[in-house]
Amino acid sequence: MLATQTANVGSMRLVAKLGVTEVERFHSWDADQWLGMRSPVTPSS
Repeated sequence: MLATQTANVGSMRLVAKLGVTEVERFHSWDADQWLGMRSPVTPSS
């Protein structure tokens, strides 16, 4: 799992490059937050 503030543009770009999928958005610590999860990598045959 990964969480970052939605205003953190650099982090939002990085999570997109890493293939992290959004789970939810919420408001905490006086800012909008983004929560994501990366699918587990499965070994190829």
